[in-house]
Amino acid sequence: MLPKSSTNLRYRVQKLNLPRTKALYPLFEVISNSIHAIQERKEIENTFIGKIEVKAIRNGDEEVLKQISDIEQYPINSFTVTDNGIGLNKENLISFAEFDSEKKLAIGGKGVGRLICLKAFNKLIVKSIYQNGSSLKLRKFEYRKSKEGFHDYEDNLQTNQKSTGTSLTLSLCEAKYQNFIPKSLMEIGRQIVNHFQLYFIQGIQPEIIIKNQDDIEINLNNLFEREFEKEILQSHFTISKQSFSVFISKSFKAQSHKIHYCAHERTVKSEGLSKSINDFNSKVVDGETEFYFQVFVVGDYLNKNVNESRTSFNFTIEEYEDEIDLEEITLSKIRKETIKCVEELLKDFLTKVRKEKMEFYVPIIEQEYPNYNTILQHKKEQIEKLPAGLSKQELDIKLYEIESEWRLDVKSKGLELIDKEKDITQLDNYKERYSEFLTNFNEIGQSDLARYIVHRRAVIDLLDKLIELNEENKFENEDIVHSLFFPIRETGKTITTDKQNLWLLDERLTYNKLLASDKLFKQVEELNSDSSKRMDLVVKKEDVFENATLYSEDEYPFESFTIVEFKKPERDNYKQGSYKDDPIKQVRTYVEEIVNGNEKVRGKRIEASKKTPFYCYIVADITPTLQSILDYESFDQTQDGLGYFRFYETNTSRAYIEVLPFKKIIKDAKQRNKILFDQLKLI
Repeated sequence: MLPKSSTNLRYRVQKLNLPRTKALYPLFEVISNSIHAIQERKEIENTFIGKIEVKAIRNGDEEVLKQISDIEQYPINSFTVTDNGIGLNKENLISFAEFDSEKKLAIGGKGVGRLICLKAFNKLIVKSIYQNGSSLKLRKFEYRKSKEGFHDYEDNLQTNQKSTGTSLTLSLCEAKYQNFIPKSLMEIGRQIVNHFQLYFIQGIQPEIIIKNQDDIEINLNNLFEREFEKEILQSHFTISKQSFSVFISKSFKAQSHKIHYCAHERTVKSEGLSKSINDFNSKVVDGETEFYFQVFVVGDYLNKNVNESRTSFNFTIEEYEDEIDLEEITLSKIRKETIKCVEELLKDFLTKVRKEKMEFYVPIIEQEYPNYNTILQHKKEQIEKLPAGLSKQELDIKLYEIESEWRLDVKSKGLELIDKEKDITQLDNYKERYSEFLTNFNEIGQSDLARYIVHRRAVIDLLDKLIELNEENKFENEDIVHSLFFPIRETGKTITTDKQNLWLLDERLTYNKLLASDKLFKQVEELNSDSSKRMDLVVKKEDVFENATLYSEDEYPFESFTIVEFKKPERDNYKQGSYKDDPIKQVRTYVEEIVNGNEKVRGKRIEASKKTPFYCYIVADITPTLQSILDYESFDQTQDGLGYFRFYETNTSRAYIEVLPFKKIIKDAKQRNKILFDQLKLI
């Protein structure tokens, strides 16, 4: 009796989406059903050997096609798939007639395979031998794109066949799909093997033959052994007494390297391999071939725990460190073990890729980022695993991340060593761990020093660039140059030592106590002055190593002040005696303002008198108008002939003033730091 369906078949087929590029999917569905039918029969007959035969039917007269030598020039319009499986018995017929059938849900079936077939082909012609009691019977019908679906249905027919099995013809391919069916039998065979490769990889596939109408055939089992099997890599791992297998193959059709977590020979969940191993972020080029690695993970545990919709698994996917159960099997644990297998199976490939990558990265680190040389020694393995093709800026960020992680790890281990109770029986072990900690701690210190040296070189190079003419044939604004030495409109309270570069002028300026930059005198709270005049920099400095003076606890003397005035490179409009345009007059006026300001710091008197030394730096290029002022003020040349200096001593103040061209600052800074730059090979 023919099963009835309440669903409109024609409508279901119409609304189904099947891309033209997947024209072979109907054939895959029929072959899949044949495999399942063979597996079902094998559950009854253990020694049974399954076989599937696929016949390609082309446009033209079959008798003529048998005689011609170039048969593969003709398009394929139909396929006939014959198997020796369980046959379309009553249970299978009911499942066939029912849309979205649940019969094969446990093995990943969704019950829509025949709809996919009708989407690309005009009809299905079915003939099936099945067991009916103690005898074999024949059931045949056509399945079309009509409301009912079943046509010309006949059942319980007598047959001379000695075994169960089914023959299904995908008849007359729709025109829009036919052009996407390969004409080459070998290409179709390769695509079948590729689609069902998990069956072939595990050796659970039946014998599959594909042939033309001229009876030339290809055994896909042999094709797999010849072209695929030698490329298959495999390994195994165990988690909580559950065994898993990992297979790696090459795909010439995939768009990326992937890990496939499979159940019942079908992919349930996929994820990019590059998320776990950065070296798999692009296709592999091997001579004239290009491919992507596909990693398949299989196991009984996955088969038993796939959800009903075959979209995920019924166990924990991710886990948090504070929730880790050593016995629980999770996807993150499976992934971790899978990656270990991939690293080992593809060791030669990864070694080659990482060697080439390091040959590119190491010179950049040594020349551009020598401050990372320590992690190049201690964390080389992590650097090797960075993505290929990073820009210098991207590499800098990744190296910083590795270094930060290393720093945190070293600090954590150091704290652990300090806090841990010392066990005399473990003394040798403690000494070894402490020695390792000190080695890493010292290496981090060297990294910090290297980073600071690189910073100094970068500052010098930037200053050298800023004093050149820009694209508009002009020199950079004074504010930009000024900010390189010290941020504009800031004070020492808001700027830490490592954020200013006054070492360009004098190394001792690094140890200042108070800085005021580009502010009005009356805005500097520690100077307590009413003047509206602006100075570029005023520094009160504690001489850390020399001329230290001891006062009582209630006093806070300032031993010296430093004033710095910046002028735009190559400025040449100075005027002697003008406060606005005479830098010598400007700094001398600044000195008088400080001495006469009656300043206090937090209520305590500032000791700034005529005996307080002032060190004044005027950063300006020696142009004719400035040279005229220097001559008028009787300045002397420095020993290298590049700068000028003079000592002023009056009844109210003492000041040493030095005029430094930018070129001299750069030259002197390079000379002072030369031994450090040479050590890091900063040319």
